[in-house]
Amino acid sequence: MSRHTGLVIGAIVLSAITAGAAASYVWVVGRTFDQLEAGLQTGAMWFAPAAIVGLAILRAVSLYLQTVQTNRLALTVMQDLQNAMFAKLVRADFARLQGEPVGSLVSRFTNDITLLRETLIRLTNNLLRDVLQVIATIGWMLWLDWMLTLLVLVVYPLASWPVIRIGQRLRKTSNQAQSQMGAVTSQLEESFSGTRMVKTYGLEEAETERAARSFGERLRFLLRIAENKARVDPILEAVGGLALAILITVAGLRLTAGESSIGDLMGVLTGVALLASPIRAIGTLNAVVQEGFAVLERVFAVLDEPERVASALDAPALDVPAGAVEFDTVGFAYPDGTPALKGVSLKAEPGRTVALVGPSGSGKSTVLNLLPRLYDPQSGTIRIDGTDIRAVSLASLRSAMALVSQDVTLFDDTVKANIGFGDPGAPDEAIIAAAKAADAHDFIMDLPGGYDAPVGPRGSNLSGGQRQRLSIARAILKDAPILLLDEATSALDTESERRVQAALERLSEGRTCLVIAHRLSTVRNADWIYVMESGEVCEQGRHDELEAAGGLYARLCRMQFGAQET
Repeated sequence: MSRHTGLVIGAIVLSAITAGAAASYVWVVGRTFDQLEAGLQTGAMWFAPAAIVGLAILRAVSLYLQTVQTNRLALTVMQDLQNAMFAKLVRADFARLQGEPVGSLVSRFTNDITLLRETLIRLTNNLLRDVLQVIATIGWMLWLDWMLTLLVLVVYPLASWPVIRIGQRLRKTSNQAQSQMGAVTSQLEESFSGTRMVKTYGLEEAETERAARSFGERLRFLLRIAENKARVDPILEAVGGLALAILITVAGLRLTAGESSIGDLMGVLTGVALLASPIRAIGTLNAVVQEGFAVLERVFAVLDEPERVASALDAPALDVPAGAVEFDTVGFAYPDGTPALKGVSLKAEPGRTVALVGPSGSGKSTVLNLLPRLYDPQSGTIRIDGTDIRAVSLASLRSAMALVSQDVTLFDDTVKANIGFGDPGAPDEAIIAAAKAADAHDFIMDLPGGYDAPVGPRGSNLSGGQRQRLSIARAILKDAPILLLDEATSALDTESERRVQAALERLSEGRTCLVIAHRLSTVRNADWIYVMESGEVCEQGRHDELEAAGGLYARLCRMQFGAQET
């Protein structure tokens, strides 16, 4: 909030005006009854209506302005938090993002921020205004009759201890409820994104039951929160009644003894009436604040996370004169301790194509993930043109690489925008040239709108082969010296694979390429092949040499090519 001092100061000033106008009713009522007691009925009849109408108008205007100002402050702060949290997460290392379901991440920006926004609006609207109103009202009451006012002040704090205890329980429950809401969001994302499998396997009933269990658990959390909140108002109601009973008793005794006037008594009673609403709001606000603090803990847990993969301080930019890649005895294990690479050493000479083959889980994808520093290895060194990649800036390292993978990422934007992500700001001519080189121009021109046609969510308006060729066009536009190909054709039909493979060959010319492929027919012409198994390089060489050696590569070839012949 300190970033928006103008909004904060405006909210405080307007809250003070609103609170002062309300508290002034105490003085008006006291003065009016004093005039009536003194026999000045005419003065009282003119003074009271004029003063009350004037204060009501002032309070109405300031209340409107204060509500608008505090909402603007709260919403602006929430936008700051959303921006900061997104910037932190989008820059977080790959392991961090892979370790939390997408639905849970989305929940932080929707459910968490919504609850936090409501908390901040209540805080800025009610806490400022109501606390100031309580202070101003008590000030008037003390001026009229300090003894009666002190009696009121002795009784109300009796409610503070149970209200605080309720707030502490709420904070814990709310934290659990927000975490569970993230799990619900993830489950919904799984169910709806997997609709094809759910329907094909007849899992509608099972998914409905699974969702019902999650919704039931959500209901239990929300009921516990509602029950705790419901305890606050009865406590404050009882304390308020006790205060009023004591006040009337003592006031009667003081009036009988001639120690107080009717005007003072009515003014203090008006003050008690004015205190009831803000004190109740402050009491219930504690429950809301505890919910907000529980959310805030989750937000700042993200913002305060240390970056495990980051550029060294004042790291220079990577210079890539040739594009040679070297892994020197690299070892890596995932955060859960599962080993992925065990002392892997391999090289890719400039302008050459190096293929990584092997069964699933052998470590091929981990090699590709380590090169752009999506993770950092626990041992060994990765070099590009002799430079340790941890010694250069992340931005320059990743700008030297282009990725084409089996899982094509397209955003819900136009064709031109999705190709243009390879080089933001590239002219239309360059984008069209990249599309032609990727064999995508013709089908793009057949789309309604051509390059301005929307691709749909995740590229749903395009076929698999079309999405893949847009991905290749994006890589061509980036024109990076190092190319990473991860199963780029494995999910395509024969015709699409032929066209995509031809585009990839054009893209690979003059670049250092690291290729992962299960279809060994696509890597027969690679300059060098590394065969991986259980996180280690078990064989290396050219296709003919490895096939003749009779090892794992030969067995993989027999399994694939033998099956094809059959």
